[in-house]
Amino acid sequence: MVRQWIALVVFVHLASGNNDISVKDLTPSVYEPSWTYKCVPDEGCQRSQSPEPTANYTGTVYESLDLCRTVCGRFGGIWPRPVTAALSSQTVRIHPNYLRFDLIDAPVETREILAKMTQVATSNLMDECNGNVTDIVETPVIVFITIKTPNLEQTWSTDESYMLDVQNKEVNVAVHIVAETVYGARHALETFTQLVTADKPDYTDQYRCGLRLISGAKIRDKPVYPHRGFLLDTSRNFIPLEDIKRMLDGMAATKMNVFHWHVTDTHSFPLESVRVPQFTRYGAYSAYEIYTTEEVRELINYARVRGIRVVIEIDSPAHAGNGWQWGKEYGFGDLAVCTNEKQWRSFCIQPPCGQLNPANPNMYKVLRDLYKDIAEMLSQPALFHMGGDEVFVECWNSTQDITTYMESKGYERNTEGFIKLWAEFHSTALQIWDEELTAMGQSEQPVMLWSSELTQAHRISKYLNKDRYVIEVWEPVSSPLLSQLLRLGFRTVSVPKDIWYLDHGFWGITKYSNWRRMYSHVLPVEANMLGGEVAMWSEYVDSQALDTRVWPRAAAVAERLWSNPSSSANIAEPRLQRLRSRLAARGIPSDVLSPGWCAQHDSRCL
Repeated sequence: MVRQWIALVVFVHLASGNNDISVKDLTPSVYEPSWTYKCVPDEGCQRSQSPEPTANYTGTVYESLDLCRTVCGRFGGIWPRPVTAALSSQTVRIHPNYLRFDLIDAPVETREILAKMTQVATSNLMDECNGNVTDIVETPVIVFITIKTPNLEQTWSTDESYMLDVQNKEVNVAVHIVAETVYGARHALETFTQLVTADKPDYTDQYRCGLRLISGAKIRDKPVYPHRGFLLDTSRNFIPLEDIKRMLDGMAATKMNVFHWHVTDTHSFPLESVRVPQFTRYGAYSAYEIYTTEEVRELINYARVRGIRVVIEIDSPAHAGNGWQWGKEYGFGDLAVCTNEKQWRSFCIQPPCGQLNPANPNMYKVLRDLYKDIAEMLSQPALFHMGGDEVFVECWNSTQDITTYMESKGYERNTEGFIKLWAEFHSTALQIWDEELTAMGQSEQPVMLWSSELTQAHRISKYLNKDRYVIEVWEPVSSPLLSQLLRLGFRTVSVPKDIWYLDHGFWGITKYSNWRRMYSHVLPVEANMLGGEVAMWSEYVDSQALDTRVWPRAAAVAERLWSNPSSSANIAEPRLQRLRSRLAARGIPSDVLSPGWCAQHDSRCL
């Protein structure tokens, strides 16, 4: 194209009689356009009207879009939006080799995990330059970290607030972080890395790269909701551990703090059980598609360093099929029923079918061994999700063992009779879980359940204790169930399927939610409203499509749950563009938000 353009201009000049021009005169020394960007009040970053010489960081003109977005606006490029922030528009050049963390004011109990958190922060800074910061700057950057409590527990009561100050002094740059807990300090470290951007001053040399840090900042921040979750289903399609870790990296970048791992379902059982190896032997897709006990522990520790609590879900009594079908072969009877039933439409929500058999006492013995394995893997205090949704009465009603058992218990074979059987299962399962935690020296902990027919407002209090169960409500936003459960005193987590399900729009008549729609959904702010989750069900996604299906839409939910902003998605878009660039630098691909021209002209395409 450049040669054609040059030839056309030469032809025009020759035709006009001007023979003084030469091709050499028209050949640019650099083919890349040298655009600059200006931070315009109330408009954001705007690209220059024509290519210009490299800017020298004077005034509000910057030579890269990332740099402009890092300093432009009230919150710069920080995601999620902090409560309050005062940021300088000036920057200072830094180098990770001259970055030092002072942990003197951190309790001894916190220093090991805090040191790992600082290593992650340093690595994230290096990623801005693809791991190679070439511009050597000897200005020391000292990060002073003060943590007030040695408590390392992750619960819904954990204080995640922090204060972050950046001061550019004559001899160094001083960064002060003050937090109640190590997890608040981790969030502060994440925010600190978001005050930094790559500096590539010479477009002719792709190997040169430096870092620039906002030279002055004062940030006060804390989350609105204590539960800010991302659900990943690894049963429908297996997701390798390295891909899960990348999801955790994205969660950490957006200050999400709960990884809800829907690790098993009727389709497959990839979670290794030391005590019951039959689960993976009969339930895994292959010998290579298994999460070993060591890998699970590694993942839990990986998440913890990033401020994330792992919640393992074993869905039951429904959504339990492959992995449970070996009972008769081993003399245990039917542990699950309707498993892989060919006429599936009467017995489950989707193929393959399977529901646990509450009439078989051996099922509870096997369940105890599984619970014991999980309790040993989870960090204390353990948070466990028992599933609990979409029980099909038709399945149980077609099983002689179960109907005979119901008669012996005096349960009628009608809706309420099967509800009693369903509630009995959860009561027994909770008792087993409590006993295993007690045996490990842990106190009783609340468990999570999906909303279902059992949790409807007119019957839930009869069967479930509001002090022991947290209900995850997945009904559409039009459903009154969330507000009803809150009025009844139940703690809830919201994941409205028609707004925050990432798989919707890719199958059936479901509707796709773009990031703006996800961002705009507002939850109640009250004591029992713990927060929400964004869910990636994997019927139609695997590791090849995972990243762009999740990001940056999950980040929109992350900001909603962290700061619950009153401003619109339009105001947030420039910061989300900067987050997308940051995620890319950290090796996390994300879907595009707009055409490139719109991305270079904030607010011009609204």
